[in-house]
Amino acid sequence: MKKFRTILAAFLLLFIATPVLQSCLDDWDDDEHPLLAIGTVRIIDGKDYYFALDEGTKMFPGDTAQVDNYTLVEGQRAFVYFNLLDEEVTGYDYNAKINHVENILTKDIYFMPAEKADSIGDDRININNMWITDNYLNIQYQLYHSNSNDKKHMLNLIVNEASDGKNDKEGYITLEFRQNAYGDEPLMPGQGLVSFKLDKIADRIPGKTGLNIRVKSLHDGEYYKTIDFKTDEN
Repeated sequence: MKKFRTILAAFLLLFIATPVLQSCLDDWDDDEHPLLAIGTVRIIDGKDYYFALDEGTKMFPGDTAQVDNYTLVEGQRAFVYFNLLDEEVTGYDYNAKINHVENILTKDIYFMPAEKADSIGDDRININNMWITDNYLNIQYQLYHSNSNDKKHMLNLIVNEASDGKNDKEGYITLEFRQNAYGDEPLMPGQGLVSFKLDKIADRIPGKTGLNIRVKSLHDGEYYKTIDFKTDEN
């Protein structure tokens, strides 16, 4: 069993996960010192499952006593808190006791016709970081909100079917990262992570270098940010 190599993304996003998970972590044994990884739920034969981690490895959930009530959804992105187990499992890089699984908002790309622009919204939001893994675009974002449980924000990654194409970049697929704050007051900053499945644009990817993401940022207005697809070399 190889030694676990905590991925850089997990360190970068730890401060995002901690506030959300704190109430759950308070119930754990402080001596466990759980590790954190980010991965995708993969279901086998309808009931068994494993985590495909963003570092390109596979984790077998050898002990799931603490997450018996976790609802399995194929392709669900998640933060996984765990401790490694010594016993090796054939076909997997790691065997782990799973302490907690916190779902990451996971969505499809939406093909937006012009008449849906108002409902999708275009409120200001920042892209702090993004990466592509396991056929997902992951966006670490920042926005402003009122901290009210009654106010929900909607996030989408869209293909703008009404776009005139003037901001397209050669070799890249242009998409738009949009927020609808539904009138929530921008009183305090908040951060989070969302993952978007790329399968709905799979037919556009061959021959392309990467994605060209449009965002209406908090302070700098509209701008475009590119991210390249991974290659065998990198």
